[in-house]
Amino acid sequence: MAEGGGHGLPDAALRRRLARPLEAFAERVEGVRSVVLASVDGFALVQAGTQGNSERLAAMTSAMLALAVAVGRELALGDLQTLMLEAGEGKVLMLALPARPAPLLLMAACDRRSVIGQVLWNARECGQAVLAELGGP
Repeated sequence: MAEGGGHGLPDAALRRRLARPLEAFAERVEGVRSVVLASVDGFALVQAGTQGNSERLAAMTSAMLALAVAVGRELALGDLQTLMLEAGEGKVLMLALPARPAPLLLMAACDRRSVIGQVLWNARECGQAVLAELGGP
């Protein structure tokens, strides 16, 4: 994951297009309560679902992934792709999306019903749909 950011808020039309794959992901996967697309500098771009404050979640996702990048660098693990957290009442999945000019972050908050493999697969599909909307890979 590259560092730096500089993502401005997308215009309303682009936000609507980016919201579609996030909404489909949240509807398709049982237990997904919130999905946030954020810039690497911690600003929420789009949210689907009702759980949590998107601005705070975006900032925390950025901070968590920055720490994970540092750990990966220290251990020479290569580029960060995914970070998963599991707690007593649910799971959180964070992905780095290789957007241009700067990466984007995708965070999914799930309750206990979610199967993390299904969440991961669908999050990756969602990320690819987001990148396609942006004209990326």
